[in-house]
Amino acid sequence: QSLVIKQVQDQVDNVLRIMDGREETIAYMTMLAHQLPEYEILLSIPGIGENTAVRILGEIGDVRRFMTRAQINSYIGIDLVEIQSGDYTAQRRITKHGNPHARKLLYWTVVNMISSTAKPNHIRDFYVKKQETASRRKPLLVACMDRLIKIIHYLINTNQNYSYELACSR
Repeated sequence: QSLVIKQVQDQVDNVLRIMDGREETIAYMTMLAHQLPEYEILLSIPGIGENTAVRILGEIGDVRRFMTRAQINSYIGIDLVEIQSGDYTAQRRITKHGNPHARKLLYWTVVNMISSTAKPNHIRDFYVKKQETASRRKPLLVACMDRLIKIIHYLINTNQNYSYELACSR
């Protein structure tokens, strides 16, 4: 065998070993998460499964340490900033100064919630309603992420499971 083939085989073995370690870590995190009341609350939200709930808890941590959802938005980096100079005012953008992993996780969670029609959820309703007037998709998805953070923060702080009727009224 050539040296190149041996190196490729070694790299494949390394990737497989890392993937096995990742699966073991996620299984261990899931086992630990079962002991937390927040885990069951997150699972009650349509579009959030075991893997996503564990990852949200892992990335954000204890949601109760944040007094407002704006603090969570800032921690994740989806808080808005407006750049001004003299008479010029730029378009508002997210700061991206927070946790990029949590931001990406919430983004894909919202995308999955919007595409899923299995159970009714207020995020999808909000997206469909605003989609008619929105000119761009990503700012609308960031607004949906804010909505998801709002409901997660409320449910965990009040120790309630998700209810479509409750979410629509909030």
